[in-house]
Amino acid sequence: MKAFFAFIFLLVSMPAMADTVFDKILKTQEIRCGYYVFPPVTYKDSVTGELSGLSVDMMNAIAEQAGMKIKWTEEITFSNGPEGLNTGKFDVICTPMWPSIALGRVASFTKPFMFAPLSPMVRADDVRFKDDDLERLNAEDVIFAGQDADPITELAKDNFPKAQLKSYASMVPGPQILQDIVTGKADAIILDRNGEIEYNRHNDKKLRLVDKQNPLKYQSFTLAVKRDELILRDFLNNALDELINSGSFSHMLKKWEPEPNTFIETAKPYQSQ
Repeated sequence: MKAFFAFIFLLVSMPAMADTVFDKILKTQEIRCGYYVFPPVTYKDSVTGELSGLSVDMMNAIAEQAGMKIKWTEEITFSNGPEGLNTGKFDVICTPMWPSIALGRVASFTKPFMFAPLSPMVRADDVRFKDDDLERLNAEDVIFAGQDADPITELAKDNFPKAQLKSYASMVPGPQILQDIVTGKADAIILDRNGEIEYNRHNDKKLRLVDKQNPLKYQSFTLAVKRDELILRDFLNNALDELINSGSFSHMLKKWEPEPNTFIETAKPYQSQ
């Protein structure tokens, strides 16, 4: 009997468990989103600050069907996004993240909702690299650009071990790295077709993908939550499944992608059998 009362006393005296992020979402009926701006996943009107794009449509659809609303709380970079999650500045990184083993230490990722083929990208006028020849890139006189803890850095190391690697800190903006390729400070970076389109759309000196018919990797696109917020991750996984299986995500993707098949949709369960 004494043991029983001791057990009851222990339960009563224990501090109440803190609310999870998902508990707070249910109370407020609001999902706070961190986001970065990069077409077509997110556009930001320079005058009004209004956001649009694939991620905006996707998250608004999730919130509407859940009886919630989205609050676009903070603009982030790839490097400070996980820190914002873990310090509670927002609940979800609502624009796509490329998950990596290293990032898995500080964030938890949903299942993929689309993929992009990755290939080396070089200066358009660099005659050393023919469109169907990857072997020339695997040479000591070639410099690949890559960022710390970025999956494309490991991809470059694995596929082009003879090449040099110029490593950039994670907070260095992507456009700056691409500019270094244009100016010859590096020779190549691994990227997707959307990156090629967006860069060439805004710059006179062009970049091009090498052997894009044979991608090095199909990179997954996911949402990210705080490392221990698995209930929130499950909620988002269920929502993504519904959007994908109903065809809603397919309509959104066709609306926003710059050209057909820039991105590859996740296969529906019956298609993978």
